[in-house]
Amino acid sequence: MIGGQVRDGVREGVRDGVRGAVRRHRAAVLVVLLVVATAVLVALLTPRTDESAFTPESVDPGGGRALARVLADRGVTVTEARTFADASGALAGGAGGDATVLVTAPDLLSDARLRTLAGSGADVVLLRPSEASLAAFTDDVTPTGRASTATRDPGCEDPDAVAAGPARAGGQTYAASGGATACYGGSFARTALGRATLTVVGQPTSMTNRWVAQEGNAALALRTLGARRDLVWYLPDPVDTESAQVPLTALLPGWTWPAVGVLALATGFVLLWRGRRLGRLVDEPLPVVVRAAETVEGHGRLYASARACARAAQALREATLRRLRGWTGLDVRADVADVADQVAWITGRPAPAVRELLAGAAPHDDPALVRLAVDLDALERDVRSTSPRKVPTQ
Repeated sequence: MIGGQVRDGVREGVRDGVRGAVRRHRAAVLVVLLVVATAVLVALLTPRTDESAFTPESVDPGGGRALARVLADRGVTVTEARTFADASGALAGGAGGDATVLVTAPDLLSDARLRTLAGSGADVVLLRPSEASLAAFTDDVTPTGRASTATRDPGCEDPDAVAAGPARAGGQTYAASGGATACYGGSFARTALGRATLTVVGQPTSMTNRWVAQEGNAALALRTLGARRDLVWYLPDPVDTESAQVPLTALLPGWTWPAVGVLALATGFVLLWRGRRLGRLVDEPLPVVVRAAETVEGHGRLYASARACARAAQALREATLRRLRGWTGLDVRADVADVADQVAWITGRPAPAVRELLAGAAPHDDPALVRLAVDLDALERDVRSTSPRKVPTQ
């Protein structure tokens, strides 16, 4: 019967609902996976050292207190500078040519300030400088890319690197030309800077509290920063920089552009996958005959997947009313009240109960919808099985 078919269709639709929900939310699942993958990639690309934490007094794993203490024990005067004026004053008030200046974030400095440091007569150590920053000092050292972090042999003839031996290297790499020397796969480079030297470090983590005591990290750091009597530990502050000359991109973390690229690719993939594809219409042969049961079951699954109990109930009641009008001889435009009165007279059922069944409140869940379908089917059977009676005259 129709009620049984609808009940089976609704039940199958409920079972398929979970699978349908998963299919409908595949885009959300994909976006979540892409976000997680992007976060992992960003974490891998993010430098492990935070220059703002690499201070001579920081005891954090990324700090430099251990190195600063050892330098002080060796007679090196360590001076922390947060502004360019402090750094310049420390160099001017110190031993002049007997000083080293460590610049933890050279890309925050303007070209004029970098050239001032280059002409100070002090040894200069730059951490992860960009090509623009290096141009103020030399053309013999240029960035080449990035390398994975690992323990590497010096691979060069620089005396300090050879004496230190294997050390933690990787990160930003550089190529050396002219009189410059590149060591540890390009993550450590050195060249002459007048009578002083310029040292470029692409992997500053080797100097941090966490890693300085391993391999040859300590020896390389002490030889790089402790060759002079005074060490100016300069941590440029973005507030102190000459913002008119410093590009905004210099303030962004190194992983910003790779992350933007990954997100752009992910967005493009989602658009290609979920976007509408408009093309010419294609003819598709359809079956000549479709069983009524298949149509009913299909509608049942659609209503169940959309949880459209009210709409399904309306369709069932409209179909029942259409058949009852034909069986009772009423006009096709007869309203629900007339149909209910006629059906009540034929079947002997109470008219209010029939009206409630044909035009009552919509069911709020699937079980209530199934009960309504069964009751409508029973009402139709009663009308068909009851002997025809004479329609009462008014």
